[in-house]
Amino acid sequence: MAATKNEQIRQHTVPVAYLANFGINGNKGRDSTVFFYNILEQKHGKSGIEAFPVEKLFYDIEELGDQKKILEKLFCHFEGELASLLNNLFSLICIDPEVRESSTIPLNARQKDAMAAQIAMLITRTRAYRDSYESIYQQIKEGIASTPIPEYGETEFKRIHNTELLSMGLSNYYANMFNDRNWLFIINHTNTPFITSDNPVVMIDHRKDKRWPAPSASDEVTYYVPISPLIAIEIFDKSVLKKDMLCVDVYLDSIVQGYNGQEGRNCTRFLFSKKSFATDRAR
Repeated sequence: MAATKNEQIRQHTVPVAYLANFGINGNKGRDSTVFFYNILEQKHGKSGIEAFPVEKLFYDIEELGDQKKILEKLFCHFEGELASLLNNLFSLICIDPEVRESSTIPLNARQKDAMAAQIAMLITRTRAYRDSYESIYQQIKEGIASTPIPEYGETEFKRIHNTELLSMGLSNYYANMFNDRNWLFIINHTNTPFITSDNPVVMIDHRKDKRWPAPSASDEVTYYVPISPLIAIEIFDKSVLKKDMLCVDVYLDSIVQGYNGQEGRNCTRFLFSKKSFATDRAR
């Protein structure tokens, strides 16, 4: 049977309301255009944001029958909330330090809680997060090679991932952690824009000893997420950053390029920017 237009075959793994802020000519909603770089094929170009990052039937839960699109519907609802939150946040941030009256952003507790939840979902809804289940499976399989392990494939990893998304367990974990930490707003005054990717939230490990993976809640770990070419957020443990909602201005290209490099190493397939990757390939 042929699919109808309303079946939402191509599903976005990064919200359009988020990606539109990186549009070449500013945020034009679903009509926004961005430059992209495909790290797997080493190709760059520009395209409307409706084109990617999308995956076929990525969030469908076939076992739910007529309700199989429940996750896609939830994310559409959350995306509307994200657009409102980002628009409000941008209205609160004064880019010009000469005009800015305070070194902090006046984001209230309710708004921070809601934004923390949205940043959490930028982690958990991605292809990278689904792939992490396969990585864990392979480690378990190799670690107990003497014991028969059921063969898992894409279907099983999709079921595990979508079940987790529906329960919101890990999303709530990240949201609560982000809400309990202090936020640094980084204002970019350079000619190098912040870029983003199909896995936009980066966990940055500041430990000296990196022989083992860092615990996600370590006080030596920060979480970085660009929200526009001019503004990014880095989330710190309270023992490291003492003041919440702090605003800092950056004037060195090397600092922005460092953050863009983190974004490049964290992505699965696509990087996105308002500036062409033909001359500025930040990876």
